[in-house]
Amino acid sequence: MHRNGLVALAVITILVFESMVPSMVAASNPVLVYSGLNFPVSFRFTPDGRILFNERTTGNIRVIQSGIILPTPFATLAVATDGPEQGLLGMALDPDFATNGFVYVYRTVYNGSYYHGLVTRLNATGNTGVNPVTIFDVTNPSPGNLYHNGGYLKFGPDRRLYAQVGEFQNQQLAQNLSSNAGKILRMNADGTVPIDNPYRGSLVYAYGIRNGFGMDFDPTNGNLIETEAGPASNDEINVIVPKGNYGWPNCSGRCTNTAYVDPIATFTPVVTPTGIAYSSGGEYFFGEWTGASLNRLKLNSSGTVQSIEQISPIGATNDGVLDVVLGPDQKIYFSTRSGIYSYDTSFPGGTGPPFAPNISSSLISFGLIAIGISATIIFVLFFQRRRKRSESRQPVCPTKSKALLTLRRLESQL
Repeated sequence: MHRNGLVALAVITILVFESMVPSMVAASNPVLVYSGLNFPVSFRFTPDGRILFNERTTGNIRVIQSGIILPTPFATLAVATDGPEQGLLGMALDPDFATNGFVYVYRTVYNGSYYHGLVTRLNATGNTGVNPVTIFDVTNPSPGNLYHNGGYLKFGPDRRLYAQVGEFQNQQLAQNLSSNAGKILRMNADGTVPIDNPYRGSLVYAYGIRNGFGMDFDPTNGNLIETEAGPASNDEINVIVPKGNYGWPNCSGRCTNTAYVDPIATFTPVVTPTGIAYSSGGEYFFGEWTGASLNRLKLNSSGTVQSIEQISPIGATNDGVLDVVLGPDQKIYFSTRSGIYSYDTSFPGGTGPPFAPNISSSLISFGLIAIGISATIIFVLFFQRRRKRSESRQPVCPTKSKALLTLRRLESQL
């Protein structure tokens, strides 16, 4: 083969190997982590890295372990799903879950006469939930009303269980302190009334609530942030305070009335805010069901809104984000009708950290050998050419002519 052919072969070898090795690319952000799920309306991370999630329509509590959705449910509970806001709803894990294994869920049931909202506690034995016990029961007094069930659960830094309960489309119940409907409730882990609740002998913590499905605490100051769906306008984000009256149904949105606590943010047209999770430094992330997006909420040190921005559109109108949770890896996780996504807050703007797809060690070895051979060929040919040029500038000694002729013949055979 002619020397030019060898050079060409070497260059082609290097270029082919380069094309086989993918360059560093940016991961998408958010990332779909688990797909093919059945309406994971609420989910939580266990201390050992598993994920428990509720299937709204089936009554199944499911387990994801080591990246695999286990085929056998953790538990299956009876639920009423006659309305699109009913079913197996909120979930919370006991602060001492690592030792007691307690899992709490909110569900709607029908007893033949009325719908009820129940908080049921189960005990985790491995990947199985056993010994279900109902620790809370609220009755919907209007059998024909299927909406505004609420149902979100969250343990606070005070180790008390907080529950959002809607007003079941009975608006005046939200202002009735003798009813648990239309309220933010605070209870002990066994469902009893804490002795330091704002209303003695009552689970009511705050009232005037229409229908919410999302709340979380700022662990640095204990503030409770709640999302709430409005009627045809004025979806709200509220800072919940003990004995706070949030106005419904007497007013919606900013009431400009000192008897009521105004929201820190409102949305018109409505977006139906859902799950919300504290991230860090006054930063929260919340979902929109109607608006179909994940959003960042930034609060000032005074608790007022500094900014609200959309992070990513997800799903379609009226088919968006359900729950939002801060993961143990400090990423934001959120669920939709059919999946769970992760969002890396370290890489905002729709792109994640750069990564290279997996490359086999055999491919790398082949490439290194090919590059080494190619470099050697180019090196030898380069110095042969330099030697020829040097020889062409000097008289050829008769005694060397035979050796040179032999060398040239050998080169021509290459």
